[in-house]
Amino acid sequence: MWRRIVLVLSLTSVCVMWAQQKIEDDAPTSPAAKTEIQVPKIAIYPWCFAENERGTNEHAVRSVQELLRKSFENRAGMEVIPEARCRAAWIQLGNDDIPMTVEEPGQLPRLPSAKKLLEFGEALGADYVCAGTVAWRVRSVWVGLGPKTKAEATVNVIIIDVKRKEIVLDVRDFSSGSNKAEKWYETAGALLVSWGITLFSGGPKTPHMQRAGIIAVGAAIEPFFSAAGRKIE
Repeated sequence: MWRRIVLVLSLTSVCVMWAQQKIEDDAPTSPAAKTEIQVPKIAIYPWCFAENERGTNEHAVRSVQELLRKSFENRAGMEVIPEARCRAAWIQLGNDDIPMTVEEPGQLPRLPSAKKLLEFGEALGADYVCAGTVAWRVRSVWVGLGPKTKAEATVNVIIIDVKRKEIVLDVRDFSSGSNKAEKWYETAGALLVSWGITLFSGGPKTPHMQRAGIIAVGAAIEPFFSAAGRKIE
């Protein structure tokens, strides 16, 4: 009698366990259990801007900042780390605060060393760090019966791959004028419009500075998307 009871209980236990396993196997996988998509993060910091007429044009600065942000977001699929967080991390590491603008090109700071940017990126949890400077020189030239404004932008930019400890882009003293047609810019008109970057607004020098800044910075960072990189020793 007891043997029959034990046998029935054993069979019942096996059936319950099988049914429970079947339910778990048939249950749909929850979203949380799926592989999380990793989006690379980039710190576009520190950047500093200046022009030769004192009081850097805010429209020109904003255009370059938008170009940088949209390029990394839309072309490289990256998440841009907020500037306030970048600045806080930079200062906490004991670095001097770098202003966004200075009055004259000669006051622009030198780009931080690759090692310092690497340390900054690691502390921030970034995958990439992009630092740079832009110096505008605006002048009026006499053409025909009147003056014509010309602007030139000189760019320094470095991009660090934090995870691989590599410099993937290092461009120094790259200049491009507002009336110069860089190859990448010739096909970027519709792209810039789709990004909401307005080139022609403000006073007589503003559109020239915007155009020069976008042409120069865009051409300077273009090789990033196919850069091989080199190790930071």
